[in-house]
Amino acid sequence: MNRAIYSILSGAGAQESQMQVFANNMANVNTAGFKQDAQAFSTVMTRTQALGPAPFPSAGFGYQIGARPSGPSERAFASFQTTHTSFEPGKIKITGNPLDMAIEGSGFFEVKTPQGLRYTRNGTFSVDTQGKLVTNLGYPVMGPKGEIKIPSGTVTVTEGGAIEVDGKAVATVKVMEFPENKMPQKSPDGFLASENGKVAKNPKIQGGHLEESNVNSIEEMVKMMQGMRTFESSQKLIQTLDHMAEISIQDVGRVL
Repeated sequence: MNRAIYSILSGAGAQESQMQVFANNMANVNTAGFKQDAQAFSTVMTRTQALGPAPFPSAGFGYQIGARPSGPSERAFASFQTTHTSFEPGKIKITGNPLDMAIEGSGFFEVKTPQGLRYTRNGTFSVDTQGKLVTNLGYPVMGPKGEIKIPSGTVTVTEGGAIEVDGKAVATVKVMEFPENKMPQKSPDGFLASENGKVAKNPKIQGGHLEESNVNSIEEMVKMMQGMRTFESSQKLIQTLDHMAEISIQDVGRVL
């Protein structure tokens, strides 16, 4: 077998992994507050001992065909490095729901989940049967003093994150900030996780608005098409090398 197949196969595997990231971005293009991902790979160089021609021609034909061919002694493979999340803000749209909230600039809402405190930019909030302010998954939204409870009445949200009912302040939404080099990481529950946050001093919140996903659907579609074409090219190249090996075995080695 031609050893070049292994390098090409690692590249095809990298493209397949990237396609999964692109597909996830596309699936969340309409998810409020979603942040797109990009996968990064690194090149791994492997060195093999390249032997020259057999030093003893009289050693026999069996030794000669078993020796490594001379030539380049290094091969490159694609290796998964990390997944980067873009925290660029998405567009803010009006919803008309007074409990919907969007953060201007940096910052994240703090949410209490069974796995612990998590963070999100998705401000799709509502009040449950117990009067708690919760996310669209039913998890409590946190304030500086803990879970937020909202009595019945006309609700408005100020720019500073204060929740007012009939003109009276009843709670404040907590907004957390993180250092640029220690941003929260995505967790399997759909939220962001980190232990490096601190309470934002002057958050800016728009009530009755939501932040849209920062995924550009057209760009992601182009990336998916490019990834598919590259994967197909790798597949065809592997088939070509395999066919060359088949010809070498069946035709070149045939004794006429």
